[in-house]
Amino acid sequence: MNYTYDIYLNFNKKYYDFFEWNKNDKIIHIKKIPIFKISEDNFKKIVYNHIKIDKDFLINVHNKTEAYQSNTSLEYCALFCNDNNIIAIVFDIQGNSLKKSSLYVDEEFEILETIRHLKEENINFEIIKKGNCVFKTRKQVNEELFINKELKNINDKKLNYIFFECFGKKNIKKKEILNKLKTINSNNNQYKKLYNILKLTSTNKNKML
Repeated sequence: MNYTYDIYLNFNKKYYDFFEWNKNDKIIHIKKIPIFKISEDNFKKIVYNHIKIDKDFLINVHNKTEAYQSNTSLEYCALFCNDNNIIAIVFDIQGNSLKKSSLYVDEEFEILETIRHLKEENINFEIIKKGNCVFKTRKQVNEELFINKELKNINDKKLNYIFFECFGKKNIKKKEILNKLKTINSNNNQYKKLYNILKLTSTNKNKML
């Protein structure tokens, strides 16, 4: 079995490129982790879908990953790579993928340079749930969740004020206002204005983005 040493991982339920890591994420310093080279097609499948890995593979990697943090448990974990990218995945005891992590670019590049000689392995897995390949950044997804949550509990006075600020006109029909606000494109100034007003007036500021 081949291993990689001394890297940093950031496991999340959704896969994020390293540039979308947040400062509040739990970054894990890995001492040792097994790595497997797979085909380009299989690599894309495991990155963008929820998978269930073969039982024999689970037995093979059981407790083979070690972290410097003593309170970190990564019982079933491994790196998977093709010729250009690497992903880390944590599995449960049944083999279901739980969390995934990208790598720092410099660490990924260094590892890829050292494992180019590895032969592709045929690892058995099945796709148990298709991933939702929405091409939005982590920041955009979080902003949209925040906006929808705030609009769900907004009072009429605040709603009318926001609508006027975004569109420069009044509308007394709450349903029409909400539909209009929820369909604002995230790339225009109205969206930015909506988000900023909700952020400034949020009653739960400790959970703001």
